[in-house]
Amino acid sequence: MAKKSSVNKSQAIRDALRDHPDKSPKEIADMLAAEGMKINAQYVSTIKSNAKIKSNRTVLRRKPTSSGASGGSAMDAALAFIRASGGISQAQQTLQTLQEIAAAAN
Repeated sequence: MAKKSSVNKSQAIRDALRDHPDKSPKEIADMLAAEGMKINAQYVSTIKSNAKIKSNRTVLRRKPTSSGASGGSAMDAALAFIRASGGISQAQQTLQTLQEIAAAAN
């Protein structure tokens, strides 16, 4: 059975890319080959592009919802109404006015 290498080639490439961001994949492969690793420029390029993809990936998270199916949105709307009215007493006055208008319209 072949002896397993104690050096992780991918990590060595990532470290070399971090230390020498201006070097090309060919130059990185040559540097690591001088250290005794059998790595070609295409493999360095693959590791480099995968690192870019992982760094640009965004994680989508859902907003927590309230226990009721539509209760959260109604509560949010009520709070927004109170804030827009300038306080709870002004919101109550606005609702009273709306009730009077509705009663007069019927």
